[in-house]
Amino acid sequence: MRKITILSMLLVMALFIVPSCAPKVSPQEYDRVSNELSAIQSQLASLQGKLAEAELLQAQNEELNKQYDTAKSEFEAMQAKYEDLNAEYDGLNEQFDTVKSKFEAMQARYEDLDAEYDGLNEQFEELSEQYNIIMEGAAGIDEEDIEQAVFKLVNQERENNGLDEIAWGGNLYKWAITNSRSMATNKRLEYSEYIGWQDIFWATGYGTAERIASAALAVWKNRQQYERNFLNTGANYGAVGVHKSGEIFYITYMADYFR
Repeated sequence: MRKITILSMLLVMALFIVPSCAPKVSPQEYDRVSNELSAIQSQLASLQGKLAEAELLQAQNEELNKQYDTAKSEFEAMQAKYEDLNAEYDGLNEQFDTVKSKFEAMQARYEDLDAEYDGLNEQFEELSEQYNIIMEGAAGIDEEDIEQAVFKLVNQERENNGLDEIAWGGNLYKWAITNSRSMATNKRLEYSEYIGWQDIFWATGYGTAERIASAALAVWKNRQQYERNFLNTGANYGAVGVHKSGEIFYITYMADYFR
Protein backbone atom coordinates (compact mmCIF):
# COMPACT_ATOMS: atom_id res chain seq x y z
CA MET A 1 0.00 0.00 0.00
CA ARG A 2 2.95 2.34 0.78
CA LYS A 3 4.35 1.73 -2.74
CA ILE A 4 1.09 2.79 -4.34
CA THR A 5 0.96 5.99 -2.24
CA ILE A 6 4.54 6.92 -3.17
CA LEU A 7 3.86 6.20 -6.84
CA SER A 8 0.80 8.43 -6.87
CA MET A 9 2.73 11.31 -5.22
CA LEU A 10 5.51 11.02 -7.79
CA LEU A 11 2.99 11.03 -10.61
CA VAL A 12 1.31 14.18 -9.26
CA MET A 13 4.66 15.94 -8.87
CA ALA A 14 5.62 14.96 -12.39
CA LEU A 15 2.43 16.45 -13.77
CA PHE A 16 3.04 19.79 -12.03
CA ILE A 17 6.71 19.92 -12.99
CA VAL A 18 6.31 19.03 -16.65
CA PRO A 19 4.28 22.13 -17.57
CA SER A 20 7.02 24.36 -16.23
CA CYS A 21 9.69 22.67 -18.29
CA ALA A 22 7.73 21.87 -21.38
CA PRO A 23 6.42 24.26 -23.94
CA LYS A 24 3.04 25.82 -23.28
CA VAL A 25 0.19 23.37 -23.80
CA SER A 26 -3.30 24.01 -25.05
CA PRO A 27 -6.33 24.04 -22.75
CA GLN A 28 -7.60 20.89 -24.42
CA GLU A 29 -4.38 19.06 -23.71
CA TYR A 30 -4.41 20.25 -20.14
CA ASP A 31 -7.96 19.11 -19.63
CA ARG A 32 -7.11 15.71 -21.09
CA VAL A 33 -4.13 15.27 -18.82
CA SER A 34 -6.11 16.53 -15.86
CA ASN A 35 -8.86 14.04 -16.59
CA GLU A 36 -6.36 11.22 -16.91
CA LEU A 37 -4.84 12.25 -13.60
CA SER A 38 -8.24 12.20 -11.93
CA ALA A 39 -8.91 8.76 -13.35
CA ILE A 40 -5.58 7.53 -12.10
CA GLN A 41 -6.27 8.99 -8.66
CA SER A 42 -9.65 7.26 -8.63
CA GLN A 43 -8.00 4.01 -9.58
CA LEU A 44 -5.41 4.53 -6.85
CA ALA A 45 -8.12 5.18 -4.29
CA SER A 46 -9.96 2.05 -5.42
CA LEU A 47 -6.79 0.04 -5.24
CA GLN A 48 -6.04 1.37 -1.77
CA GLY A 49 -9.52 0.30 -0.60
CA LYS A 50 -9.12 -3.16 -2.10
CA LEU A 51 -5.66 -3.44 -0.61
CA ALA A 52 -7.06 -2.58 2.83
CA GLU A 53 -9.77 -5.20 2.35
CA ALA A 54 -7.14 -7.72 1.27
CA GLU A 55 -5.03 -6.99 4.37
CA LEU A 56 -8.13 -7.37 6.57
CA LEU A 57 -9.00 -10.62 4.85
CA GLN A 58 -5.41 -11.80 5.28
CA ALA A 59 -5.53 -11.01 8.98
CA GLN A 60 -8.86 -12.84 9.28
CA ASN A 61 -7.42 -15.75 7.33
CA GLU A 62 -4.43 -15.93 9.65
CA GLU A 63 -6.77 -15.89 12.66
CA LEU A 64 -8.89 -18.61 11.09
CA ASN A 65 -5.75 -20.65 10.40
CA LYS A 66 -4.81 -20.36 14.06
CA GLN A 67 -8.32 -21.44 15.08
CA TYR A 68 -8.14 -24.26 12.55
CA ASP A 69 -4.81 -25.46 13.95
CA THR A 70 -6.23 -25.30 17.47
CA ALA A 71 -9.39 -27.12 16.41
CA LYS A 72 -7.30 -29.69 14.52
CA SER A 73 -5.16 -30.36 17.60
CA GLU A 74 -8.27 -30.71 19.74
CA PHE A 75 -9.82 -33.00 17.14
CA GLU A 76 -6.72 -35.20 17.00
CA ALA A 77 -6.66 -35.37 20.80
CA MET A 78 -10.35 -36.26 20.84
CA GLN A 79 -9.79 -38.85 18.11
CA ALA A 80 -6.97 -40.43 20.11
CA LYS A 81 -9.21 -40.42 23.18
CA TYR A 82 -12.00 -41.95 21.12
CA GLU A 83 -9.70 -44.72 19.92
CA ASP A 84 -8.62 -45.42 23.50
CA LEU A 85 -12.24 -45.49 24.64
CA ASN A 86 -13.18 -47.69 21.68
CA ALA A 87 -10.41 -50.16 22.57
CA GLU A 88 -11.54 -50.09 26.20
CA TYR A 89 -15.12 -50.65 25.07
CA ASP A 90 -14.06 -53.66 23.02
CA GLY A 91 -12.26 -55.09 26.05
CA LEU A 92 -15.27 -54.50 28.28
CA ASN A 93 -17.53 -56.01 25.63
CA GLU A 94 -15.40 -59.17 25.57
CA GLN A 95 -15.51 -59.34 29.37
CA PHE A 96 -19.27 -58.85 29.23
CA ASP A 97 -19.62 -61.71 26.72
CA THR A 98 -17.50 -63.95 28.96
CA VAL A 99 -19.49 -63.04 32.07
CA LYS A 100 -22.72 -63.46 30.14
CA SER A 101 -21.68 -66.94 28.98
CA LYS A 102 -20.75 -67.92 32.54
CA PHE A 103 -24.02 -66.52 33.83
CA GLU A 104 -26.03 -68.44 31.23
CA ALA A 105 -24.13 -71.63 32.09
CA MET A 106 -24.74 -71.06 35.81
CA GLN A 107 -28.39 -70.30 35.13
CA ALA A 108 -28.76 -73.53 33.14
CA ARG A 109 -26.99 -75.42 35.95
CA TYR A 110 -29.30 -73.78 38.49
CA GLU A 111 -32.34 -74.83 36.48
CA ASP A 112 -31.01 -78.41 36.31
CA LEU A 113 -30.34 -78.42 40.04
CA ASP A 114 -33.74 -76.88 40.71
CA ALA A 115 -35.42 -79.61 38.66
CA GLU A 116 -33.28 -82.22 40.42
CA TYR A 117 -34.19 -80.69 43.78
CA ASP A 118 -37.89 -80.88 42.91
CA GLY A 119 -37.49 -84.55 41.99
CA LEU A 120 -35.58 -85.30 45.18
CA ASN A 121 -38.11 -83.36 47.20
CA GLU A 122 -40.92 -85.44 45.72
CA GLN A 123 -38.98 -88.62 46.50
CA PHE A 124 -38.35 -87.34 50.03
CA GLU A 125 -42.04 -86.65 50.56
CA GLU A 126 -42.93 -90.11 49.24
CA LEU A 127 -40.31 -91.74 51.45
CA SER A 128 -41.48 -89.66 54.40
CA GLU A 129 -45.01 -90.87 53.87
CA GLN A 130 -43.80 -94.46 53.59
CA TYR A 131 -41.63 -94.01 56.67
CA ASN A 132 -44.53 -92.61 58.65
CA ILE A 133 -46.69 -95.53 57.55
CA ILE A 134 -43.96 -97.97 58.55
CA MET A 135 -43.40 -96.23 61.87
CA GLU A 136 -47.09 -96.20 62.58
CA GLY A 137 -47.17 -99.91 61.76
CA ALA A 138 -44.01 -100.58 63.78
CA ALA A 139 -45.48 -98.75 66.73
CA GLY A 140 -48.35 -101.23 66.73
CA ILE A 141 -46.14 -104.34 66.44
CA ASP A 142 -46.08 -106.41 69.56
CA GLU A 143 -42.78 -108.01 70.63
CA GLU A 144 -44.53 -111.33 71.28
CA ASP A 145 -45.93 -111.30 67.71
CA ILE A 146 -42.38 -111.05 66.36
CA GLU A 147 -41.22 -113.88 68.62
CA GLN A 148 -43.97 -116.19 67.42
CA ALA A 149 -43.51 -115.17 63.74
CA VAL A 150 -39.77 -115.93 63.85
CA PHE A 151 -40.32 -119.22 65.70
CA LYS A 152 -42.95 -120.24 63.13
CA LEU A 153 -40.59 -119.51 60.20
CA VAL A 154 -37.80 -121.52 61.85
CA ASN A 155 -40.07 -124.55 62.12
CA GLN A 156 -41.18 -124.11 58.52
CA GLU A 157 -37.53 -124.14 57.45
CA ARG A 158 -36.93 -127.33 59.44
CA GLU A 159 -40.00 -128.95 57.96
CA ASN A 160 -38.96 -127.93 54.43
CA ASN A 161 -35.65 -129.65 55.05
CA GLY A 162 -37.25 -132.90 56.32
CA LEU A 163 -36.61 -132.19 60.03
CA ASP A 164 -38.91 -132.33 63.04
CA GLU A 165 -40.27 -129.12 64.46
CA ILE A 166 -38.82 -127.90 67.74
CA ALA A 167 -40.94 -127.09 70.78
CA TRP A 168 -40.96 -123.85 72.72
CA GLY A 169 -38.44 -123.85 75.57
CA GLY A 170 -39.27 -121.74 78.60
CA ASN A 171 -35.73 -121.68 80.04
CA LEU A 172 -34.26 -120.96 76.61
CA TYR A 173 -36.63 -118.00 76.30
CA LYS A 174 -35.26 -116.52 79.55
CA TRP A 175 -31.74 -116.68 78.14
CA ALA A 176 -32.89 -115.26 74.78
CA ILE A 177 -34.83 -112.29 76.21
CA THR A 178 -31.98 -111.50 78.61
CA ASN A 179 -29.56 -111.33 75.70
CA SER A 180 -31.90 -109.10 73.65
CA ARG A 181 -32.25 -106.68 76.57
CA SER A 182 -28.47 -106.63 76.95
CA MET A 183 -28.10 -105.75 73.26
CA ALA A 184 -30.61 -102.92 73.67
CA THR A 185 -28.70 -101.57 76.68
CA ASN A 186 -25.29 -101.75 74.99
CA LYS A 187 -26.64 -100.68 71.56
CA ARG A 188 -24.79 -103.47 69.74
CA LEU A 189 -25.24 -107.01 68.53
CA GLU A 190 -23.86 -109.59 70.95
CA TYR A 191 -24.33 -113.28 71.64
CA SER A 192 -25.42 -114.84 74.93
CA GLU A 193 -23.02 -116.74 77.18
CA TYR A 194 -25.40 -119.70 77.01
CA ILE A 195 -23.79 -122.78 75.45
CA GLY A 196 -26.19 -123.71 72.67
CA TRP A 197 -27.21 -122.82 69.17
CA GLN A 198 -28.13 -119.17 68.76
CA ASP A 199 -28.25 -116.23 66.37
CA ILE A 200 -29.12 -112.56 66.69
CA PHE A 201 -30.60 -109.72 64.60
CA TRP A 202 -31.94 -106.24 64.98
CA ALA A 203 -34.78 -104.75 62.92
CA THR A 204 -36.21 -101.31 62.28
CA GLY A 205 -38.42 -99.76 59.62
CA TYR A 206 -40.56 -102.84 58.99
CA GLY A 207 -44.35 -102.54 59.01
CA THR A 208 -45.38 -105.98 60.29
CA ALA A 209 -44.08 -108.76 62.52
CA GLU A 210 -44.05 -111.13 59.54
CA ARG A 211 -41.75 -108.80 57.58
CA ILE A 212 -39.38 -108.56 60.51
CA ALA A 213 -39.34 -112.34 60.83
CA SER A 214 -38.68 -112.79 57.09
CA ALA A 215 -35.85 -110.24 57.18
CA ALA A 216 -34.23 -111.97 60.17
CA LEU A 217 -34.40 -115.39 58.56
CA ALA A 218 -33.05 -114.03 55.23
CA VAL A 219 -30.00 -112.66 57.04
CA TRP A 220 -29.48 -115.81 59.08
CA LYS A 221 -29.66 -118.06 56.00
CA ASN A 222 -26.69 -116.21 54.48
CA ARG A 223 -24.45 -117.03 57.45
CA GLN A 224 -22.15 -120.03 57.59
CA GLN A 225 -23.59 -121.29 60.87
CA TYR A 226 -27.17 -121.35 59.55
CA GLU A 227 -27.48 -125.12 59.23
CA ARG A 228 -25.78 -125.70 62.60
CA ASN A 229 -28.07 -123.26 64.43
CA PHE A 230 -31.39 -123.79 62.65
CA LEU A 231 -31.25 -127.19 60.94
CA ASN A 232 -29.51 -129.09 63.73
CA THR A 233 -30.96 -132.59 64.12
CA GLY A 234 -30.12 -132.60 67.79
CA ALA A 235 -32.22 -129.53 68.62
CA ASN A 236 -35.50 -130.39 70.39
CA TYR A 237 -36.42 -127.02 71.88
CA GLY A 238 -36.06 -123.38 70.83
CA ALA A 239 -37.14 -119.88 71.75
CA VAL A 240 -37.05 -116.32 70.39
CA GLY A 241 -36.63 -113.30 72.68
CA VAL A 242 -37.49 -109.82 71.33
CA HIS A 243 -36.91 -106.53 73.13
CA LYS A 244 -37.79 -103.13 71.67
CA SER A 245 -35.73 -100.01 72.39
CA GLY A 246 -36.81 -96.83 70.61
CA GLU A 247 -37.65 -97.93 67.07
CA ILE A 248 -35.29 -100.94 67.11
CA PHE A 249 -36.29 -104.53 67.82
CA TYR A 250 -33.43 -106.65 69.23
CA ILE A 251 -33.95 -110.37 68.45
CA THR A 252 -32.21 -113.44 69.88
CA TYR A 253 -32.92 -117.02 68.71
CA MET A 254 -31.77 -119.98 70.82
CA ALA A 255 -32.05 -123.82 70.47
CA ASP A 256 -30.85 -126.82 72.48
CA TYR A 257 -31.52 -130.40 73.56
CA PHE A 258 -33.25 -129.11 76.65
CA ARG A 259 -35.91 -126.60 77.38
